[in-house]
Amino acid sequence: MSFLSGEPLIDNTTELTGENPPQRASNNGGTGIMGTIFLIVNATLGAGLLNFPLAFDKSGGIVSAVIIQAILLIFITAALIILAECSDMTKTSSMQDTLAGLCGPKALVICGVCVTIYAFGCCLTFVIIIGDQFDRVLATFYGMDYCHHWFLSRNFVTTISCIIFILPLSFFKRLDVLSYASTLGCLTIIYVAWVVIYESMRTEDYPKPTQVWPKNATQALQIIPIICFAYQSHMTAIPTYACMKDRNLSKFTISSIISMCICFVAYTVVGIFGYQTFGSGKVPSDILQGYTDKSPTLAVAIVALAVKNFTTYPIVLFCGRNSLLGLCPTEIETNPTVRVVVTLLWFVASLVIAIFIPDISPVINFLGTLSAAFIFICPGICLMQSVLRRDPSLYLNKNRFSMLMAIVTTALGGFVAGFVFVQALDDFNKPEKTLITGLSRNLGASLCV
Repeated sequence: MSFLSGEPLIDNTTELTGENPPQRASNNGGTGIMGTIFLIVNATLGAGLLNFPLAFDKSGGIVSAVIIQAILLIFITAALIILAECSDMTKTSSMQDTLAGLCGPKALVICGVCVTIYAFGCCLTFVIIIGDQFDRVLATFYGMDYCHHWFLSRNFVTTISCIIFILPLSFFKRLDVLSYASTLGCLTIIYVAWVVIYESMRTEDYPKPTQVWPKNATQALQIIPIICFAYQSHMTAIPTYACMKDRNLSKFTISSIISMCICFVAYTVVGIFGYQTFGSGKVPSDILQGYTDKSPTLAVAIVALAVKNFTTYPIVLFCGRNSLLGLCPTEIETNPTVRVVVTLLWFVASLVIAIFIPDISPVINFLGTLSAAFIFICPGICLMQSVLRRDPSLYLNKNRFSMLMAIVTTALGGFVAGFVFVQALDDFNKPEKTLITGLSRNLGASLCV
């Protein structure tokens, strides 16, 4: 599948960035289609899954929410393919390098800073969510005074679990090594989705009354911010493509389509069943928090969500670390000691901030604007610049179509980013609201008394 032309996108005449082309994986390394799918799905599916039932409720109905999600999914999937295609053209292996190859060195700095900030914010969120899940299990099965024992306190449990399960996975130089951990992450999400269905089937008076259509267009658009948060895997798309065993655009296209279909099914199923379990106006911000039973099935689901964040954190750290090092001179960027030190500092900083300043929801909400930019604006600009490099006069009809698609994608990104920013600003000014960009309002709140 090619959005630019029927010719290969590798430019054999010149290198656009002045860097060496990314090394293709050897036969004994790299990921195949399945490994790539696991990486993309694991990077995409996450905490947003628990907010989808509330998103369905706030957006005014099941049908409208599914339709909007399906329409945006077309652009989201196309954006993944565009980024991979442009990385071939520029011979690069990261989003910031690809933008720099097409738009100049200033784009490297701007995109690198944005990716670093967004990745660090996501890592903070992962650690806070991990603490929330252990708090929930301990409060349910031990009692609300669990934190009075130092070995059960949130700070101790979060720190020890992150050191054991996250830190060892954070030092790898190649992303394909994390495909094995991603397999486990995908399985945990499948289990969480099954628990939501199971809990709905055993709930009295299921299904509860729900809306089908929203009252107005503004209400229907309320689902857009959480879609951007939920489907954000674009900053990892090019690194994932670069670590394929056979770096082939057709295979990456297949992987992207299958991955997004899996995510669509998971989000939609959880959204519908969770929404119908509680009914209009009664859906909790975190679907697992709405279940009050102490069954082992539910406890495993809560722990499974923590495990999922264990496996996603290293992927996001990988992209953030590479973006940060990409802003440094080559001798620093390629120094293995520097990579280890940056990884340790990144991990410690995210852990300390998450423990001592858990209420970072307002900041994360505003970072949701960057999520929309990564999904729509960056791929749109990349496609536009790629077409202009190959056919400045837009002589070919297929290039005219590609340019039109680039303009539409970029414009859509501008609208979505603006909408997310305005809603985040509204959330900041009205803290009583419960639906924010992919997070629950009580994120990081201690359950211990």
